[in-house]
Amino acid sequence: MISKAWRPALAGLALLVASAIPASAVEELGSLAGHKPDIDGWSDAQIRAAYPEFYPVSANGRVQLAAAPDIFNHGAVLTVGDVYMKVTNYGCIGNPFTNVSSDPSGQWPGASSVEYLNAFVFMVGGVNLASTDPAGVRRVSYFREWRPPTLDPEDKMYPTYDGQLNGARFTNDDGDVDPFYGEPRIDEDFLDGRDNDGDGKIDEDFGAVGQQEFTCVIRDDTKEALNATFNEKHIPLGLECQQSAWAYSIPGFTEFNVVQYHVTNVSGHMLDSLMVGWLVDMDCGPVSKANYFSDDLDLPFYPQGEFPIAVPASDTRSQIGHDPNLGPPNTPLCSQLVYRVNGFSIADDDGDDGHTPGLPTFMLINYTMDPLGISGPKRLQFLSFRSYTGGTPYSAGGGPSIDQERFEFMSGGENVDATSGFITADASDTKGDYVQVASVGPWRSVANGQSVDVTVAFGVRGGSYVKALNYKTDYQVYVANGSKSTDLEDLRRKYPALDNALTAQIAFEGVWEPHDGAKNLFTDYHGRETPIRLDRGTPDQTVLENCEGRERSVTVNSREFSWFDFDCDYCTGVYDFANSRGLFHKTWNAEAPPPNPNTNLGVKYNYTDNPDRQVAPEGDKKITVAWDNLSEVTPDPKSGWYDCRGYKIWKVANWTRPVGSPGPNESDWSLIGEFRLFDYVDKNSQPIANNHFVNASGDTVCPQLYVPNYKDPTTGIVGPATVPICLTRGDLWDRQSGQVIHPDPAIQCVGYPNCEVDHGCLLGVAPNCLPVYRTKYPVGHYQYVDDEVKDGFLYFYSVTAFDSTGDPTVGTLAELSGRRTAVETEGVSPQVATRKGKGVWVVPNPYRGFSQLSKRPSSWDLTPNASDPTGTHIDFMGMPPGQWTLKIFTVAGDLVEVMKSTDPVNDALRANVTDDSGVSRPGFNRQQDTANDGEARWNLISRNGQDVVSGIYLFTVESSQGTQRGRFVIIR
Repeated sequence: MISKAWRPALAGLALLVASAIPASAVEELGSLAGHKPDIDGWSDAQIRAAYPEFYPVSANGRVQLAAAPDIFNHGAVLTVGDVYMKVTNYGCIGNPFTNVSSDPSGQWPGASSVEYLNAFVFMVGGVNLASTDPAGVRRVSYFREWRPPTLDPEDKMYPTYDGQLNGARFTNDDGDVDPFYGEPRIDEDFLDGRDNDGDGKIDEDFGAVGQQEFTCVIRDDTKEALNATFNEKHIPLGLECQQSAWAYSIPGFTEFNVVQYHVTNVSGHMLDSLMVGWLVDMDCGPVSKANYFSDDLDLPFYPQGEFPIAVPASDTRSQIGHDPNLGPPNTPLCSQLVYRVNGFSIADDDGDDGHTPGLPTFMLINYTMDPLGISGPKRLQFLSFRSYTGGTPYSAGGGPSIDQERFEFMSGGENVDATSGFITADASDTKGDYVQVASVGPWRSVANGQSVDVTVAFGVRGGSYVKALNYKTDYQVYVANGSKSTDLEDLRRKYPALDNALTAQIAFEGVWEPHDGAKNLFTDYHGRETPIRLDRGTPDQTVLENCEGRERSVTVNSREFSWFDFDCDYCTGVYDFANSRGLFHKTWNAEAPPPNPNTNLGVKYNYTDNPDRQVAPEGDKKITVAWDNLSEVTPDPKSGWYDCRGYKIWKVANWTRPVGSPGPNESDWSLIGEFRLFDYVDKNSQPIANNHFVNASGDTVCPQLYVPNYKDPTTGIVGPATVPICLTRGDLWDRQSGQVIHPDPAIQCVGYPNCEVDHGCLLGVAPNCLPVYRTKYPVGHYQYVDDEVKDGFLYFYSVTAFDSTGDPTVGTLAELSGRRTAVETEGVSPQVATRKGKGVWVVPNPYRGFSQLSKRPSSWDLTPNASDPTGTHIDFMGMPPGQWTLKIFTVAGDLVEVMKSTDPVNDALRANVTDDSGVSRPGFNRQQDTANDGEARWNLISRNGQDVVSGIYLFTVESSQGTQRGRFVIIR
C-alpha cells in the first residue's frame, strides 16, 4: 500500500517515524505488511515545509500526535457496523498512511485485518470566471488541498450519533425562528464547534445520522492548503465542505458506510460548472500478505442499473387517486418507485484461499438535482469514469496528475453512456493494483453562498470476480423479461453487492410522513417536488409547469413558497388528500438501538490527568468497568420513547494484535453478562419502585427465581439454584448469574446540585406522548468488577445497550442492540498495587523474546505496528507509592534507560484531550496512573532508541521508601 503513486508525502513521513523508533523495528514493520517506501523525490525538509501541521514535536524531540489533520495513529474510525473505515479531515476517507497509523482503511468484517480500501480522496472542480489569471480559471481542489479551516482545536473531527441531544434530524431542537419569515429554523447549526447561525450558541441544532457519525469542516483556501504544492501550485476555487460520515449497527445496514459532502461556494463570486469527484483506491487482501493489492481485478459495471419496486397501498407514497384529472379513481398515483444503482467494484483474483471473501463497492447515493436539468443533473448518475492500474500515464488511460488533466477528465463524460447514464467500461482481465476515478455534475452558475450536496457510500459484501462477471448479462436478461420483482429477488440473492447497494439506496429514500416544520419541507399537492421562493426584494415572476395534460403557470414571489412538479412524477412529491396536507420526505429512516453508554475505558475518560475520572479501570488483579446512563436518557429518534431495556458486557482476552488489526474482531468477544434494567410502570403508568414487599413480621420478601449459573458467595461454586432476587428501580440484573448491579450512590448527577434532566416519552404509549423526565448521571453510575484477569496482560471490554422496538400486536417486536467494539487505545491492563518496604520484581524474568510470536507462550507480547514498533515489554511490579525514578543498567554499569513515575506509557497512541471546560490535557496514561498503581512498563528500547540485546540487567528504584535494587535477564 505504501508504494502508491498518489501518496507524495509518505517518504517524508517514513523518515519522521524512522527518527523516532529503531531502524530494526521499522524494517520489521515493513516486512510484516509487505510494504516498501515511496520514492518520489521529495526530501524530508520539503515535506516539513509543505505540511508543518503534520510535524508537532515536543520539547524532548519526540514526535507527538497532530490535532489537525487527523491522520496519525488512532483517529476517527467508524466501528459500529461491519465495515471498519477511517475518516479524516484532509480530503481523504481511509488510511493511506499505514507507516504512521495502524487504523483500518476499510476492513471487513470488523477488525479482520483484511482490507478492502486504501482510500478514496475528494476533489471538486469548477470554472472561476472572475480569475484574471488564465491558469486560475479551470481548477480542481484535490485530496490534501482540503484542510481544516484553522489549526484551532475547534476545527477537528466531531463524533455524534442518531438521538444525541440537539442532534435530532429535521427538528427545531432550539426553538428558534427565521427573523424574516417567522418559520422555524431546522438543523441550521452543523456540528463543528462553531456558531454557524450567529445566535451565540454552538452546535445547538444539528442533524445526526446512524449509530456512529463523524463530522468536520474542510476548506480549499487555507494557508496550509495554499502551501500544498505537489505537482503544481494549488490555486483554490474558494470552497468550504461540511463532511459527514456515518455507519449503522442495525441488522441489514451494517455493510455500508455513508459519506455526505455539503459543498458551499465561499469565494465571494459566481463559480460555474462545479463538479465533484473521487479518486478511489480499493485494495483487497489480508494486510499480512505482501503486496496484497497487486492481484486485484476491476468491475466497473458492478453493480448498476434501474430497478422498479412496487409501492404497497399502505405506503403514503401510493396516493390513491381522487381527482379524475389525475387518473382513474381508487388507483394509486405512484404504483412503483424506480431505484437507480450507480456503483463500481474491485475484486481479489482468487480470494486468497478464503482469506478475502468480500468484494468492495463504491456507490453514488444522491446529489442535488434539478428536475429540469438546467442548473444541475436531472438524474442520478456518474459524469465520468476511468479505471486503471497504478503507474499508467494519463494519456494512456491512467489517472490525472495536474488540474488541467483532472478538469478535462471530470467534465469529459468518459466511459458513461449518454442515454442510460451508466458506466460502459468493461472489466479488465489483467491483474494489478487498480485505481478508479469518477465525477458527478456539473452544477452551473453556483452563486456565492450556494451549496451542492453529494452523498456516496462504501460497502463490502461477499462475492468473487468470476461470479460478478456474469452480472451484466443477468441484468440485461432481467430488463428484457420486464424487470419483474421475482427476478429482482433472484438478482439480489445472486449478487450481494447489488443487494447492499439497493439496501443503501432504499434506506436513503426513507419515508414520507407528516411534519410540523417550515413550509419549504412539504409540498402543497401531488407530485410537486420543487419549492420556489424568490430572494427578498425580487419582483414577482411567472413560472411554467409543463407536465403533459396538466400544464399550468404560477406567479411566484419572495414572500412564500410555491411548489412545482418539474419532473412530472407523482412519486417525488407526496400529498395526503384525506388530511389536506403535504408530507415531508424523511431520508435515511432507519430503526435505532439506544446509543452505547460512555465508559471509563474510552480515551476521552481514561487518562491520568483527567480531573473528572472517578473510576479508573485498572486495579490489582481486577478491572472495573464503569458506565453512565446515556442509553436510558436518549429517546428513540423515531418514536420518542425511552426504550432502553438493558446492557450487555463483553470482554476480549488473549488478543495478540494480528497484523493490520486496529482492535479485536467479532470472534474475539465473549459475553460476560446481559443485565436488564428494572424500569417498569403499573397499569396507571406510574413507576414501580421495587419488586419486593415487607411482610407482617417486618421481613423483606423478594421473588424466588431460578438462576442457571448462580455463584454461591460462600463456597464460590457455580451452578443452578433458586434464589431471592431483590430489585429496586434503576437496578440491573443478570438472569443467568443472578448478579445485581446497583447504581453507585456516591456518583452524583451531571451538573450537581442542579442536575441535568432530559425528557422523552413513556414506552408503548401511542400515538400521544406521555412525558417522562430522567436525570443524567456520569460514568461510574454503573460499575462491574471483573476479577478473572491477570496483571500486566491486555484486555478489552465493551458495554452495549439494547431495546425492544416494534408493535407486538402485529408481530413486529424485535430487539436492537448496539455493536460491541473497541480499538487498541481502549485496551486496559490490571496493575499490581503499590508496596511499601518490599522488593520490586520483574515479569517475565527471564524475558524470552522469540522472533516469531507464535512461539511465545502467551499474549503478553503483541505483533509490532506503527505506534508500537517492538510489541514487547517487561513490567516492574510492586513499585513503591509516591513518585519514583527507575534506572536500568548493564552489568558493566552502563545506563540503559531512566523511567519516572510521571512518564507517559501510551503517548504514541493518544493525542491531547480537550475537556468540557475547553482545557486541553495530555491524553495518555502515566506510568503511575493512580495512587495505587504499582506497575511500570518498559518496551525494551534503550534511551538511545535501540533494541536492547540479550544479557543480565540491573535496576534501581529510588523513592521516598529508599532505594531498591534488583536484576533481570533478557534472552533473544
